[in-house]
Amino acid sequence: MSIEAIAKRISDEKETIAQKTATGLSEVTGERTNHHVQEAHELLADYINRGLTMENEEETKQLIIEWAEKTSSNAISEQRPFNQSFKAFQIFKGQIWDLVEAQSESTTISAKEIFSIVRKIEEMVDQAAYRYVRSLIESFEGRIDESEQTMRHDKKMIADLSVPIIPSIVPRTILVPIVGLLTNERFEITREKLLNNIANQDAESIVCDFTGAILPEKGNFQIDDLAHQIEQLTKSVSLMGVEIIYVGFSSRLVQEIVRAGVNIEAETFSTFRTGLRYLARKKKWDLSYEISNENEQNPTSILSTRF
Repeated sequence: MSIEAIAKRISDEKETIAQKTATGLSEVTGERTNHHVQEAHELLADYINRGLTMENEEETKQLIIEWAEKTSSNAISEQRPFNQSFKAFQIFKGQIWDLVEAQSESTTISAKEIFSIVRKIEEMVDQAAYRYVRSLIESFEGRIDESEQTMRHDKKMIADLSVPIIPSIVPRTILVPIVGLLTNERFEITREKLLNNIANQDAESIVCDFTGAILPEKGNFQIDDLAHQIEQLTKSVSLMGVEIIYVGFSSRLVQEIVRAGVNIEAETFSTFRTGLRYLARKKKWDLSYEISNENEQNPTSILSTRF
């Protein structure tokens, strides 16, 4: 018996080998297998047939890479359990050994020849399993990378929405309303966005409105750190030649800033209206209308128009 004879028999019976593998897998798992499983093992049998007689190792290697990529892609799309694939490999190998045994019984062959054939087939099946696992890992890594990119994009969108930069009715002034739960991470985003937008907005003044800010009652939030963040923000924009004023500090936030020993070198106002009037007077800009109580409660409603 020669390697060529074994290869020919595998080629002749590859459909039967694949069908028995699929049937055996169904019996072991108790689940029906689809045509992809049979097709994959028919291709694997063809790979072994060609690999036994192919002299060019690179061509053999390319064959199994193509098989592994296609088979792993099908397994992922069908959400096939990982252990099923290896169970199928075991059943497939059993079918190949049965074929080799049947062929050896019909011909005279030495133990050395049998060992050589079995070792070569073992190497190819192991290589197929290795390439299959590697293709699975690469596919999963690719999906993880896509998910991480999506998460980073979504996180950036959320950050942009959570820290809006709004043009003010006072010329060359922007408003930053801090609304909702206040965290150190969010304030870091605020500082980064402000520093990046100062030049774009050609701003000379910033109104940072804390009226709608909520301080967490407990957890890992360190309000001392927040106090220092406010201090750092003030110094950062000052170095860029921009004045920042703060409005709407709650009594609790004020107490914590004082307790932390932080010196806020900026003008502060209890309400948005008083802060806006301060800037208007400083810039000698005439507010020709009275700001209503409704607008004071919702200051962003008067800030959508550029002047």
